[in-house]
Amino acid sequence: MEIFEGLVYVKYGRIGSKSEGPDYYLQTWDREFLLKYRDRGPWELDYYLEFFCRKFVEVTGKYDQETNIVKVTTVEEICVEHIPKKMEYS
Repeated sequence: MEIFEGLVYVKYGRIGSKSEGPDYYLQTWDREFLLKYRDRGPWELDYYLEFFCRKFVEVTGKYDQETNIVKVTTVEEICVEHIPKKMEYS
């Protein structure tokens, strides 16, 4: 398991379909990661990640370099004024 710190935000509307719903991202100091908590339809909200939108968080999960996806195990809100400085990623 790896730990990432940053800001959770959401993007709507992937290219090719107007019915596809939100993608959840973690913006760290130097890059962004797509977050995946559970399997869901492309039009469904992920209520666990939705709760943390626009909040600074610490995410624990497994990072897949090929897809740039973090498979989330836990998310905890942290109290910081800005995105935490760069951490080492595999």
